[in-house]
Parts: sequence; structure tokens; C-alpha cells
Amino acid sequence: MSGLRVRAVAAPARVRAAAPAGRSPRLAPIGFGRGQSDIADLALVGVAVAGAILALLTGVWIVAVLLALPSLTADVVRGERPANLRRLARRVLLDRPARSLVRAGAVIVAVAGTVDRLSRLDLVAVFTALITVHLCLTVYAALAARRIGRESTVITWRNLPVDLHETTATEGPQPLPDAVLAVLPLDGVRLLAAAECVLFAGVVVTASRVPIVPLALAVITFATAVLVVALGWRAWGSSTVPLRDSDTQAVEAVGALQPEVVFYFSSPASGTYALAVWADVINAMRRPVLVVVRERGHLSGLDAITAPLVVVPTVAAMERVVPPSVRVVLYPTNVVRNNEMVRIPGPLHCFIGHGDSDKVGSFSPLNRMYDEIWVAGEAAIDRYRAVDEGIDLTALRAVGRPQLAEIQRADPTQQHRGRLTVLYAPTWEGFFDEADYSSVAAMGERIVEGALAAGARVLFKPHPLTGHRLPEAARARTAIEARIIRAGGGSTLVPNTPNALYAAFNEADVLITDISSVITDFLASRKPYIVTNRRDLPADQFTTAFPSAGAAVLLGSRLTELPDALADAQGPDVRREPRSLLATRLLGDAADPLQAFLTEVDAFVERSKARAAVRSGP
Repeated sequence: MSGLRVRAVAAPARVRAAAPAGRSPRLAPIGFGRGQSDIADLALVGVAVAGAILALLTGVWIVAVLLALPSLTADVVRGERPANLRRLARRVLLDRPARSLVRAGAVIVAVAGTVDRLSRLDLVAVFTALITVHLCLTVYAALAARRIGRESTVITWRNLPVDLHETTATEGPQPLPDAVLAVLPLDGVRLLAAAECVLFAGVVVTASRVPIVPLALAVITFATAVLVVALGWRAWGSSTVPLRDSDTQAVEAVGALQPEVVFYFSSPASGTYALAVWADVINAMRRPVLVVVRERGHLSGLDAITAPLVVVPTVAAMERVVPPSVRVVLYPTNVVRNNEMVRIPGPLHCFIGHGDSDKVGSFSPLNRMYDEIWVAGEAAIDRYRAVDEGIDLTALRAVGRPQLAEIQRADPTQQHRGRLTVLYAPTWEGFFDEADYSSVAAMGERIVEGALAAGARVLFKPHPLTGHRLPEAARARTAIEARIIRAGGGSTLVPNTPNALYAAFNEADVLITDISSVITDFLASRKPYIVTNRRDLPADQFTTAFPSAGAAVLLGSRLTELPDALADAQGPDVRREPRSLLATRLLGDAADPLQAFLTEVDAFVERSKARAAVRSGP
């Protein structure tokens, strides 16, 4: 019954927590801390400064006003800036307050230098308004940044019914509104930009020598800017009053769930896939389960998970959200922040990884900190035994690969007919050279050309991080993708979506890949596979170092083996029997790997309960 209770949470459509009261603006409110500047802003401010210089040289002050308007208009109308263009502007400190000060100051200097017999009082009023807008923008930005910093520690939840007094939300909390937007139709940043528009009007009236009006407009500008800061201070200024109280309700909701199993996940932003590959397994859990994620940025890539999920950015929040009911914690990644969960006494901790391969990361000595280490098959235990890094071999358990339940096994009695389908699924270049097994930069384009020349249909599925470290890998990936698109005729790019790779396994007749977990997973199909050997190591040395390639055709850097390997996949398939034996060694022989894994989790929970009973005594 406990498993049914978890599924009942996931079944209804998500109900988002209601956003705090506020107005609906026609323009999306501008946030702080991201996307505030880009090269276009730098260029437009440059135009404003050039306009002031031109006005001083020609004596025509209106030129300065007209050339400053595009920059002001951009700050009113534009939202978030493109991520790849922000850094340049940040390096020259061209944020919103600085842009305001430079363009408005340039206009005032141009007017003061070109118009004779200006009212000193009007000039002082306009200049005071300029400084006020700049200071208020700076203060408001500081208050907003302070709010963002405090809100970043809030617990976020999904697929979890949280009682928020007036409603029950399965997803939340919603972002807090801009402090000004809660009472006025514009957010604070745009209202300050509007105040600057009034300031510009005051400059124009001052240059036209209209009495009184400049002073009145300066007062309006001053009052508007001060109002924005006052509203920001009222909403975000206190360091003792919490911005929201939903953390307590989220913790209570987790406590009511009484989870026994936690999937704990932390990773750099690019590593979301490492948890996403476990989505179907998490959703199928028999025990009450909770997914604990440490970084909010992963949420967009975890929509496939329908089990209760919480994001806990701080250690304090994590300690609050993990109830005593938790008996086991499973870890798909091996990162520093895992220490923060492992240190919590009570549960048993187990490293499950996100793929099984001969890469060095698959038998790391860091795994000594876990109570158990789950691997796919006996071959993985052999890896740990061979490297002898101090891992207690009794902590290792071969549990299969539950994600492979949907992979169709090839029928050895059926002769291949029709056009050959080749899946090229290389790995990435790793975080350092020792972990670089990728063929993309050195061989990738020639592999694809060779397969196409042999008349094959090619599916291309690179590792999501391909090109992350090495520019040459990124260039080769782009070239391969373009070639696949040009080839047409059924050749296609495999999308970077959950289970897309496994669907490609079912579609392919033969795999070309590098040393990675793709080999182990593909062997569940018992189909032929080709492994790249870009450093041209002798075959016996290569297969000794990488046993998962033991039943593969090794593809050297010159690709001379490729034509015969593709022909063999269509015909005799001479490696069928050793490939089947290797698959069993790598993956085990469970008829239903998903159910076998769920049974292992049940047994793990019972071991944890038994240990807790012994520790508590009679």
C-alpha cells in the first residue's frame, strides 16, 4: 500500500502555488542577477556619449537628447539579455544604474555646454534628480539582489501536496513579485526608467528656457525614485522577517509522505541527464520515495519524474526535509555535495551511478564512503577487484540495469534483411585527458562518411556534453550533425530526451561507440557493436584495459576495419556467442531488470531496518 500512496501523489495534474498578489504587466518584469547587460547596451550607451560629444562640437544640444533615447528605450522595453553576450558588459560595469548615469549625465553636460544663460536653479534641480535616480537604481538593485540571495535558500517542491493554508499546491513556491509591481502597473526597474524619461523631459525644457517646469519635473523624478526605493525596502529590507513561510509546510508534507527511499542528486548544471536516466525507475518504486535535488537549475530537465521531488539548496534545509522514516539513500552521481547527505546518521547510503562502463569514474576510490555500491553485473565487481583501491568488495552488489527493461533483444534466428541502420553514439571528451575516450574530434566525421558510403542509414547520438571541454570536439559535432541532416534518407539526429537513446538501440542494427556506458546498455540487445580505438592500442591490450569491448570489432584511427565490420553485422555475425556471454557478465541475466532492481531496493530497506533495530537495542 505504501507504493500506491506515492503514485496517488503523482497522478493529478500539477497545481502550482498561487503567485503572491500583484498586477499583471504588459511587459514581463525585469529581474536582477541575470541578463541585465549585453553588448547592445554597451553600443547604445556609446551612441549616447557620441551624441553628447557631437552636440558639444556643433552646438546643437538636441542631438545629445535624440541619440540618448535609444539606450533609454532599450532599458524600458527589453527584458532579459542573451546569456552569451552578458559578460562583456559586466566587465565594464555597464549595469542599469551605470547606464542611467552615463547617458543622462552626457545629455546634461551637452545641454550645459551648448545653451547660453541657463537657469542655475533649473540645472541644479535636474542634476540632483539625475543623482537621485542613479542612487535609487543602485539601492533598489542591491535590495533585489539581497532578496534573490535569501530566496535562493527556499525549498522548492514538485509532485508533493503542500498545504499553503488557503490551498494545496503540488508545485511551488512561485517567485516573489517585484516589490513595486505589487502595487503599481510597472516593476521597479521600469518605473525608475520612466522617472529617467521625466528627467529627460526636464532637460529639454531647461534647454528651452521654460521657467518653473524643469523644477517641477525634477521634483516628480525625485519623488518617483524615492517611492521605488521605499517600496523595495518595505518588501525586502528586513533581514529578520522571512520572505515566505512555505518551507515549514513543505517539510510537513514530506513528513506526511513518510518516504523510506531517497534518490539524492547534486551535479553541475550540465549533468541533469544523470538523474533523468533514472526517471522511469523512480516512478516505478514500490516504497514511498522522495527525490532530493540540491540545485534548482536541474528542474527543467526532470519533468519525466512524477514522484515527489524537493530542491534543498542549503544543508540546513536538507536536514529539515529528510524525516526519520528514510531508511536508504541512493546516489546517481559522485560529487562533493554527497558528503552533506552521507553525514546524516540513520539511513544506509548506496552509490548506484548513472551508467556502467570501463571508464575510470566507474570504479572511483571515493566510493568507499558508501555503505553499499550497486553495479550492473559481475564484470563491474571485477573492475573494483582489479584496481584494488581499498574498496570493501563485500559492499558491492550486482543488481543489473533497470533502465534496460524496454530494450528489445535481437532474435539470433533471424537473418538481417534490408538497409543497415548504424547508431553512432560516441562519448564526450571528459573533464580531463585521462577520461577522454571520445572519437568525435579525431574520427567522428570519417566514421559517419564511411557508414553512409556503405549505404547505411546513420543515427547520431552524441553525449550531451560533447564539446564542453574541447573546441575541436564541438566543431566536429556540429559538422557531423550538418552531414547527417544533409544525408537525409532516414539518417537522423537522435534527440537529447529521456529514453531516446534506448529507442535508438531498438532501431539500430549495429552500434559504433567509444568506451562508455553505452556499450553495456547496448549489449542488452545482444546486437553487434564496434568500439573505437583511436590510439591504435594492440587488441589484447585494449580489451584487457576495457573488458566491455571484448566481443566488439575494434575500429582503429584509420577506419580500415569499418567496411568488414558493417558487412559482418548484416551477414554471419561471427561474434554473436561471445557477445551474449559478455552481456550476461556485464548485466546479469534477470528476465525483468526493473523488477529485479525494485526487489533489491526492498531488500536494502529491510537491511537498514534490521540494522536500526539492532542499534536501538531490546
